[in-house]
Amino acid sequence: MLPHYNERQRQRFLVGAAAHKVVGMVAGMRAHARRAVIVSSPIVTASRDRKFFDGFTCRDAGLPCAYLPAISLRGLNRVFAALCYLRFAWRHVKREDVAVLYNYFPEYIPVAAWLRLWLGRDRVLLDIEDGPRSDERDLRGFVTRASLVVLKRLCSRRAIVVSRELAQSLAIRDACVVNGVCAPQPTAPRAFGATITFLFGGTIETGTGLYLFAEGVRRFAKLYAHLAPRARFVVSGFGGGQTLATLASDVAASGVRVELHQDIGPREYRQLLAQADVGLSLRLPGTELATTTFPSKVVEFASQGLLVLSTDVSDVSLLFDEESAALLDEATPDALAHRIASIVENPDAHRRIAEQGQRVIAASCGRREVGARLIEFIEAVADTAPRARPAIAPAGRDVGAAVAATEHAPLAPAVTENE
Repeated sequence: MLPHYNERQRQRFLVGAAAHKVVGMVAGMRAHARRAVIVSSPIVTASRDRKFFDGFTCRDAGLPCAYLPAISLRGLNRVFAALCYLRFAWRHVKREDVAVLYNYFPEYIPVAAWLRLWLGRDRVLLDIEDGPRSDERDLRGFVTRASLVVLKRLCSRRAIVVSRELAQSLAIRDACVVNGVCAPQPTAPRAFGATITFLFGGTIETGTGLYLFAEGVRRFAKLYAHLAPRARFVVSGFGGGQTLATLASDVAASGVRVELHQDIGPREYRQLLAQADVGLSLRLPGTELATTTFPSKVVEFASQGLLVLSTDVSDVSLLFDEESAALLDEATPDALAHRIASIVENPDAHRRIAEQGQRVIAASCGRREVGARLIEFIEAVADTAPRARPAIAPAGRDVGAAVAATEHAPLAPAVTENE
């Protein structure tokens, strides 16, 4: 879900990276005068006082959105979402539409089956953000992997994917790669300050670099103590609390500052992002996490003018080189400590690298650029169908009002679910 949903429902549900990416993709298509609508069944299981949330249509983040009814009962919420998606498709999706399903949640299976019958297989596309992980051996992991198998059979053989590596691992020969989408208003390049601020956030665990970060900062404090006053490490996101608290205590005597700002809201995070000079993405190469998805943080950091300091995973080295990012040759604490020291010692040179990184990411992940790629990919099948009729008829109680606010065709509804 997006911010207006929280305002309308008087809640504080997480607005995650998935929501931001879907917004960027839909906004990118609409920037080229294409009609695209977001259809969402929000995840509301975090609610403690409400069991039912009504559906409504609105403009959220400036885009037409149809929020479906949702319930907060775990397990049953998935069944309820499946029925709501199916009802929406039955009432509103027309034969000239193209449907894009974000990821491969099990509640998509009934609506995907109906859409295949109604639209044809080629007009139902998956947007695969995360590949299946064999190390997830619980019930959720099994259901997720099974859902992908079923949905790949129901949907088009073509797909939108988050990385080229993922497309290859899933044997998708005809793929539109969208690593991420830049912020709508990128921050203008700025000079590094006397103190260089390094930002590390997101989901913090072993696979995303928790121990690499902790040991790298320790090595920096030990080997480059003379640079300690010029480096500041800010940790946001969630996870790794005890390890990070111990790190902050251990290196404080050396003058290295590690500040923890975890579990904060979007506004506080944006403030931290505006203060940062360098963004860290430290996923470990060779892990399931690194090979099944893409570190979207690098797109966010680069688009906001931060220097990207990253391990070499997924498509990172296809987007950036040494002239546009600080890429680690190896994912070791010593390599990280050395690169941190190099940045602190040579701020002007690394500021120029950050500026080039911002230009590079704008050219590949800018909203208009992503929108153009999606339109070309989607219209490979959409151009074969008539587009004279309205993409969503105003038969629904509220849906028609939101859709009527747009005047362009064709429609590629992004059916999305946010965790």
